[in-house]
Amino acid sequence: MNFTQAVEVLSVCFNIAFIILLTKELKVCWIFGTIGSLLATYVFYSTGYFSETILYLFYSVVGIYGYIYWDKKNKTEFKISRAKPVQLLIWIISGVVAGLGLGYLMSHTEASKPYYDAMSTSFGIIATFLELYKYFAAWSFWICINAYTIWLYGIKELNFLAFQMIVFTILSIYGLITWNKRLKMSAV
Repeated sequence: MNFTQAVEVLSVCFNIAFIILLTKELKVCWIFGTIGSLLATYVFYSTGYFSETILYLFYSVVGIYGYIYWDKKNKTEFKISRAKPVQLLIWIISGVVAGLGLGYLMSHTEASKPYYDAMSTSFGIIATFLELYKYFAAWSFWICINAYTIWLYGIKELNFLAFQMIVFTILSIYGLITWNKRLKMSAV
């Protein structure tokens, strides 16, 4: 195992801990996510996934903000909420447009798979804000993004990160089910 693979494995461990803690709505999740994202930044940069590098730097910053934001919120006032259909449509259109724009910019660099990479990045940013503000739709976005990135990471032989995305897809389904139960209990 080389250095990059060791960093990749460590990143995967922190990132899996992040998503497990996120499903439980524990603010400490953001610390694990920040560390895991910083480690993944190195891996993506070294393999030429520049949009993913930007995304994981973004995740690191949001991790710090998320911890502070969730710390300030009171559990009774900070509940999971549903998005309106028009919001979902705006988020999807925004993700496609941003992905195409970022892909175009990255196609003028030595980036590997610039458009594919950019799509996961643009939707990853949107999904991050949805989870930060506890929108139930975040889990649906993550299921799609995680399943897509299994392939994206696999073609670059980022096998540990591809495995992480398999785990993330399963945990995102679990998160969707868990948060749906909490939404139903809060409606009673």
